[in-house]
Amino acid sequence: MKTVKYILILFFLLLGTQADAQVFKKLSKRAERAAERTVERRVEREARKSTDRALDSVIDAPKKDRKRDKRKSKKDEEAIIDNTNDSIPAPNLNMKS
Repeated sequence: MKTVKYILILFFLLLGTQADAQVFKKLSKRAERAAERTVERRVEREARKSTDRALDSVIDAPKKDRKRDKRKSKKDEEAIIDNTNDSIPAPNLNMKS
């Protein structure tokens, strides 16, 4: 009877070690998933920050006045045309005959 008792105790102890191995395996998988989620959240947060900074810099940038730029470019073109016309001598109307 004592031998059967010892065999049963030994049997249950061996079963317990397999169950512990499965529990530790599950715990390690949970820990791994938790670490992955933490990394993903961190990456997401950093990406959100950099996107916000980029959008803020675009929104806060001084706006160009396109009408003003067009006016300047027309004046510059007229100045270029006037400069080329200045090189041609004007007729002298005050000539005495």
